[in-house]
Amino acid sequence: MALLSSVLGWFGRVYTSTYILDEALTLTKSRVGGAEAARLMDDILGSRKITIVRVERDERTFSDSMAKFKQHREVEGLSFTDCTTLVLREKMKIATLLSFDKGLKQFVPRLLGAGYCEELTDEQRDTLSKVARTLGIKLNFRP
Repeated sequence: MALLSSVLGWFGRVYTSTYILDEALTLTKSRVGGAEAARLMDDILGSRKITIVRVERDERTFSDSMAKFKQHREVEGLSFTDCTTLVLREKMKIATLLSFDKGLKQFVPRLLGAGYCEELTDEQRDTLSKVARTLGIKLNFRP
């Protein structure tokens, strides 16, 4: 949640794709249950700070993603969804990605993910806590 709070509070407009939404909801449902997945879906769909990009409505993005997937078929951990994310990142000129997918690391210089909170200074943690409170998100930092 700290990472999401940072992104919503510090990095400007947040974009996600229908493919990422699918992955997030499916993973949430399998790990913590359908009620939490439904709440997450409502939060994302109802957010004024998150724009959902509909990959299935854009034939060019879809075909470019297929080409990227084929081009990098030997890259371990790089999924088709990851390829759509890379194509959208290029197309929309997005500098920073939030992802825990290790397959993306070699393609994205600014990738926020695992270990993010441990890298923050005390001042950044204080600021992030304020952002989280504003967004109604509860944070628990580890010492």
